[in-house]
Order: sequence, then C-alpha cells, then structure tokens
Amino acid sequence: MMTLSVFGKLKDTIEDLLKDKKALLRILSVILILLVAVILRIHDENKADITIETAETENETEYSEENNAQPAVFFVDIGGAVAKPGVYQVSKDTRLFEVIDMAGGLTEDADADHVNRASFVEDGQKIIIPVKGSDGTIDAETESEISSASDTGLININTATADELKTLSGIGDVMAERIIAYRSEKTFKNKEDLMSVEGIGNKTYEKIKDNITI
Repeated sequence: MMTLSVFGKLKDTIEDLLKDKKALLRILSVILILLVAVILRIHDENKADITIETAETENETEYSEENNAQPAVFFVDIGGAVAKPGVYQVSKDTRLFEVIDMAGGLTEDADADHVNRASFVEDGQKIIIPVKGSDGTIDAETESEISSASDTGLININTATADELKTLSGIGDVMAERIIAYRSEKTFKNKEDLMSVEGIGNKTYEKIKDNITI
C-alpha cells in the first residue's frame, strides 16, 4: 500500500509539472546546463592528457638526440711525412688540412697528391701522410709499426685508437682519452710508462701488461 501511495504522489507531481510548463522548462534547462558542464569537463581533462603526453614525447626526443650526438672534441693520430707526428685533439667537423697544420705542416718529401686534405677526420683515426715515390702507399717501417698490434695480438699504446684501447681490461672511454692525451705530449718509452697516466695504477697495469706493446 505504501508503494502504491508513493507512485501515486509521483504521478500527481509529474502531472502538475506537465500542467505548469514554466516549471518544466526550468527543470529541463537545469538538466541541460548540467549536461553541458559535464561534457566540457570531460573535454578539458582529455585535452590536458594530450598536452602532457606531447610534452613528455618532446622531452624524450630531445634526450635521445642529445645522447646520439657526436662528441664535440676527439683525438686523431697523424704520422708519416709531417713535421710533428703525434696525437692531436680536434673538434667536430675538423678537416685533414687543419690536422696537418697542427702537426707542423708537410715535410719536403710529402706526397700531397695522394692525400685528400679536404676530407673530414674521425675520432681515433690513424692518418699516414705518404712520401714521394711511394705511390701513395705507406713505407715498410711505418706499415710494420701499424700492423704490429694485429700481427702479435697486442695493443700498441703509442698508436692504438680509442676503440682499440677500450678492448683492454679496465680501460673505458675516459681512460682511453687520458692515454691518448698523455701520449700527445709524451711518447711511451716502455710499457710501464702507462702507469704515469692518471687513474692507471699497479692493479690495472698488471691486468693488461701482457696485452700491450710500444
């Protein structure tokens, strides 16, 4: 009986509202406003999510580009027919003629016709300037020095590239650069001189002494 009474009252209320068109319009207006507010709120939340995702994606892209960027400074080893053979620190996009200038220029017997002095140099590159009469090839003594590491399986600490040095136990990017920087000023006279490089002590030397040569 109570349920019927409630439905009866609800029916009477609806009938009264239908009769009172103004009241009905007010209720419908309120409902419409609430619906519009809910829709706008959902739209704003979705827009905020898209903005955050876009910002995160841009940050990831910038981070990836920074990590993949080439080092601004690296080292090259130049020898052969130059006044001052050795290892030189250069910057990105350095060309061969600039390295030759650093090495004191070409000697009188240099064969410049077989050298592309406009080419870019690369990190850890070994450059040999040939002498005249060699047809652009490396003289036997120099070739022997360069190939000694591969022939004996030993790493020549005076001529090895950074990548070759990093094959040694305990030698990473930083230590390889320190070795190259050290030998650009002083040639290793014996294997023990390697311990003069900052960060290379007795323990590290003992691990690699049988794998290196000069």
